[in-house]
Amino acid sequence: MRNPHVKTLLSSMFAALLLAQGAPVAAQTYPDRAVRLIVPFPAGGATDVTARVFAEELTTRLKQSVIVENRAGAAGAIGIDQVAKSKPDGYTLGVSGVGPTAIFPILDPKLSYSPERDLDVIAGLSAVDLIFIARNNLPANNMKELLDTARANPGKLTYGTAGVAGPAQLQAENLAVAAGVKMLHVPFPGDTPAITAVLSGDVDVAFVGVASAVSFVTSGKLKALGVGSPTRLKALPQLATVVEQTGVKEFTGYTWNVLVVPKGTPAHVAEVLNKAVNEISAKPEIIEKLANVGLRTMPGDARSAADFVAGESARYKKIIEITGIRRE
Repeated sequence: MRNPHVKTLLSSMFAALLLAQGAPVAAQTYPDRAVRLIVPFPAGGATDVTARVFAEELTTRLKQSVIVENRAGAAGAIGIDQVAKSKPDGYTLGVSGVGPTAIFPILDPKLSYSPERDLDVIAGLSAVDLIFIARNNLPANNMKELLDTARANPGKLTYGTAGVAGPAQLQAENLAVAAGVKMLHVPFPGDTPAITAVLSGDVDVAFVGVASAVSFVTSGKLKALGVGSPTRLKALPQLATVVEQTGVKEFTGYTWNVLVVPKGTPAHVAEVLNKAVNEISAKPEIIEKLANVGLRTMPGDARSAADFVAGESARYKKIIEITGIRRE
């Protein structure tokens, strides 16, 4: 004689077993199609270089194409807004830098997205060392001479960066305040256009990622005045740091890139991506490849990446207060 209670119990156990087996299967099947990796700056810049190095490696590890898409504009805000508004399924990722992630939310209360509300930081990608480069016919050949030139010609020496109120402008203006000089900022939609303007003589100096500028320096098309990193670079070992040359110890000349996804992206997807990024960051050939263009890997779990971004937001808030810079 059949017991209906036993039958019900067995059915429930069978269903639970199917669910338990289904969860890891779902995790293992991600990704099952191509993944978009949005870069909020033009091709050729440090963020783009970072994205393409990791995209190539992720394609191999995930066994699906990771396709880089450049969505430049508004100093990175347009591309990251697109990530924030995408479906949180792991198939739209973003490489977000200091401006879109840590600075713009402080400066712009009407920003179309909120990193805290709309994004999750799931991995660190690269620290981007910045460099002051100049047109070859500029009289200044180092940072001391640059600041002396600016001091003698208040507001006349022009410098370009990748956008208004971006990390490069904030750090350059922080240096100017500390040194008691005034320079004229000229914003561009990315590092590459800023470098082009120096090459053409439209601006005197640019403060941009080493990854974007190193080939122009080594080829002799532009001259390097100083590097913003804490120590000298492997790529340009003879070039002294800004701190070495100026003595302004509070100056920090680097930016960073982190991997972000839309808020609500499944935890198992974030875990897959964080694990893959950390495995890539540990490869000696990747470390070397990035170091040769002035980039450093930023390994760690998702929590440490998010905590790092929060700390940087606090640091830039102080710089904004000191410089009085506002986003137009």
